[in-house]
Amino acid sequence: MTRWLLLLLPAAALCQSVDDDVVLRAMRDEMDRSRQLRVVAGGGDDIPYFISYSLSDAETFHVSASLGAAVSVSRNHARIPVIEVRVGSYDFDNTGHIFSGIYSGSRFDGQWPLDDNYNTLRECLWLATDHAYKAALESMARKRAALNSASAPADKLADFARVDPVKSLAKVTRQKLDTAALEARAVNLSAIFNAYPEVLASGVDFEAIDGVQWFMNNEGAMLRYPDRVAVLVAKAEGQAPDGMLLRDAAEFQSLKIEDLAPEPEMRKALAAMAENIRALTKAPAGEAYSGPVLFEPRAAAQLFAQLLGDNVRIPRKPLAEPGRQVNFLPSEFETKVGSRVLPAWMDVKDDPTQSSLNGKPLAGYEQFDLEGVPEKPVSLIEKGILKNFLTTRQPVKNFPESNGHARMSGGYGAYRAAITNLFVSAEESAPLADLKQKLIDRVKQSGKPYGMLVRKLDFPFSGGTGELRALAQASSQSGGSAMPLSPPLLVYRVYPDGGEELVRGLRFRGVSTRSLRDILAASSETALFDYVNNAAPLALIGAGGYLAPTAVIAPGVLFEEMEFEPAREPLPKLPIVPPPTGN
Repeated sequence: MTRWLLLLLPAAALCQSVDDDVVLRAMRDEMDRSRQLRVVAGGGDDIPYFISYSLSDAETFHVSASLGAAVSVSRNHARIPVIEVRVGSYDFDNTGHIFSGIYSGSRFDGQWPLDDNYNTLRECLWLATDHAYKAALESMARKRAALNSASAPADKLADFARVDPVKSLAKVTRQKLDTAALEARAVNLSAIFNAYPEVLASGVDFEAIDGVQWFMNNEGAMLRYPDRVAVLVAKAEGQAPDGMLLRDAAEFQSLKIEDLAPEPEMRKALAAMAENIRALTKAPAGEAYSGPVLFEPRAAAQLFAQLLGDNVRIPRKPLAEPGRQVNFLPSEFETKVGSRVLPAWMDVKDDPTQSSLNGKPLAGYEQFDLEGVPEKPVSLIEKGILKNFLTTRQPVKNFPESNGHARMSGGYGAYRAAITNLFVSAEESAPLADLKQKLIDRVKQSGKPYGMLVRKLDFPFSGGTGELRALAQASSQSGGSAMPLSPPLLVYRVYPDGGEELVRGLRFRGVSTRSLRDILAASSETALFDYVNNAAPLALIGAGGYLAPTAVIAPGVLFEEMEFEPAREPLPKLPIVPPPTGN
């Protein structure tokens, strides 16, 4: 989840606050004892050089509603620890191997106490540290064995970057939720779909998470801060006369529940979803297309969230024994530093320190990442040239330092970088109406019957895992991104006379980061699109683990050429009998 700083305390106050905070006191005392860990094996000492304790205390309120009735209501309180032990040194440690973090022996799976019981917290930290240390020793042995049986990497990189420790303890108070009002809101919103018989299935899910995060490591970092997010997701599904499934979704999120969109705004968005389903049931199926495509600002922001968000970080390929396959997806930009990846009049930066834009809160605002590193603004693309990447404490080639973007749990003993507030800007722009006219002009010049306009993508993805697999297979066959691109929900044919016709059932073909170089123009209008990144493919709604609220600000863009293709999967049958009608 996202996190932010409320109060920076001087050193003297920190000591007093630690003594007053049972969790921090237990962490400090057990950290002091854990510094003495030492196991002698194989004639050498694998001594822990880094230990970190992270504990998330979260109270969650969740409501699911459908067609004007509550389906489920729940409250939950849990504490989730993350204990990390690294043996060796900053230059070479137990991480970065395909089996890093895996322990074959017995482990501690006990429940962490919900109250601040010092002795119980100490025991939980002790047992969890013991398990993490043993896992680190096994990982180190496997890593050394892999290096002995394979040639060493050409680029020898350190395994962990040094950072200056930060001490900051925010005063955290719990939110008081009006759960009855929140439940009523979800129920009332879900009833909107009752008026639309074309909507065969629908639902509204609301979740509020009120949490506290503690973090401490043996380098001297010590943090405490609130960790909150509120999310409302609505989904609606229908079916065309030929059996094609149709859907639409809307998502609202904020770091503070009081900043969540007002109910009238939500009602308007959900009614628009239902109208979209109604229109899609009457729309013709789309056909294969290659030619100019205009993305309106919201759809462009969704496009950049995927093509840039998945590639402005560099995952590091783990070590493995010779002949063993590694589940690894590299960045498409990995070898593009210094190369043009966008038009020369476009820039991209990621700025987690910006809390609002034109009076609207930005979902990606935060001050510390999961490694306790202060977040920094990063200029990623300047005048179309790729300059930088988002990084964690795991060094990558040419980028040895962290800029505080470890927002997701990763693999092989490392965290994963992710965007926060992504700003896509254009020095040269024109009104969106002018971009549409340019689209029409190109259609006329090429002799094509129509161009294509994209108004909304299915991102975060609202379909199921089966559809996700079909998209991934189609993407690999068409030469697109290794990670599939979410299909358009609202895509229109634009005819030479300016008329628009909604079509359904299309997906992108062969689209990747290379396509971004073919942007012809950008609109002066921009859209703020925010969503919850959960590390799942296409930010699949309801999946994933860590929640990282994210914002993308972007203009509409006109592409010189892009391809669409119709879905090829068999269509399901229509319902045998029509849905029931209300009294």
